[in-house]
Amino acid sequence: MSNDRETIAAQAIEQALGAGRAVADVDTYRIAEFAPSSAAKPDSVDELSAVMREAHAAGLTVAPFGGGTRMTLGNVPVPIDLAIDLTALDGVVSHSPADLTGTFQAGMTISNLQRVLADQGQFLPLDAPLPDRATIGGTLAAGVSGPLKWQFGNPRDLVIGMKVVQADGSVVKSGGQVVKNVSGYDMARLHIGGLGSLGIIAEVSFKLTPLPANEQTVIASFETGDLCGRASMALFRSHLPPLALTSFDQRVASVAGLHQMAGDRFLAIRLGGRPRTLERLTQEAKRLSQESGASGIETLEGGDAEDFWRKLSDFGWRPEDAPRFAIRISVLPSETQRLIDTISSAQFPGLEPAVVGHPGYGNVMAYWFPDESETSHEADKSVVESAWAAAASAGGSAIIERCPAELKVRVDVWGAVGGPRAIMERLKEQYDPDGVLNPGRFVGGM
Repeated sequence: MSNDRETIAAQAIEQALGAGRAVADVDTYRIAEFAPSSAAKPDSVDELSAVMREAHAAGLTVAPFGGGTRMTLGNVPVPIDLAIDLTALDGVVSHSPADLTGTFQAGMTISNLQRVLADQGQFLPLDAPLPDRATIGGTLAAGVSGPLKWQFGNPRDLVIGMKVVQADGSVVKSGGQVVKNVSGYDMARLHIGGLGSLGIIAEVSFKLTPLPANEQTVIASFETGDLCGRASMALFRSHLPPLALTSFDQRVASVAGLHQMAGDRFLAIRLGGRPRTLERLTQEAKRLSQESGASGIETLEGGDAEDFWRKLSDFGWRPEDAPRFAIRISVLPSETQRLIDTISSAQFPGLEPAVVGHPGYGNVMAYWFPDESETSHEADKSVVESAWAAAASAGGSAIIERCPAELKVRVDVWGAVGGPRAIMERLKEQYDPDGVLNPGRFVGGM
């Protein structure tokens, strides 16, 4: 039967793109332990539309694929017939530096996008992990954000327009290429964080930001989490406008290879502005940290600061030091440190925690790395139950972004979504009634 599906998929690719366009190495496109039957790599939106039209007509299941940095996200998929590699859609559609807007194809990597913008003194404040691999479309579909969210908002706040190829191959547009668009529901928001379950992002229009004239990063070390939390809240409630405010523990510093300082918890404060303004902001950040009990303070700038933030953003996602678990928890900023302390103090056989917190917007990334002892299935289950309980106790929610494949059979990695699930199911029924796109991976196995 699998050979029949492979033949049908190959025929669909040939019908849409022509002979010899199927990608030979389907193993590249594994989701968990499952490889698709076939793979295609369209090089235009028209070709993407044609592939989807043929796949839909043939009753094939489809998984869009970008840089592959977030393929651990989601439930166990229904067997996939066709992977569609979007990395050939990597062009600049338009860029208006004077208007601070631009439209780019979804297969462009975040690094290439930033290089294009830097030539005009601009950037997109979307600091996804592994930017040399992560694509625009994949980053948005996974709802990924980084430390810069503190100052610049969610990924959806940066998008002003989008072109999407739907399950039947039809191409739809929403928004536009200017910041001020007509009123009405922004359809692009359906696809940000939707994991490609309602459509495949093909092009995106963004509002852009001027690069800061200068930057400095203040790193404060603390002997306890409580002191670090006090400093976080002091900065949060102050008039300071950090570009990013991120806390992390000694294990994060060690595994990520960060600048080493003595202490148990650390707070990184990223600041930007003109020289005199930046000096004032830096001194104020140092003062607030010292008054909150910092045991040490250092300042980074230039390449050292860039390297620091790149390593911190990439932590937990590099293949060479991947954790066993990665769980994203969202809470109120005031609950961040209590949640971090709860996670750090929990003990599970064979596992050691590492925590990155973004107290400015109430995000905690909790990781568990295997130690030298053996990990049991019960310990794995306890990690998940503990994280969900801690999130609920803090009035928040949790999503499992990485865990052993066998655990996904027993849990929904998206957690208890509640009432919104019915809305999601209606949207799936409307936009993809045949269950073509990424079946099984989204909330409730959609």
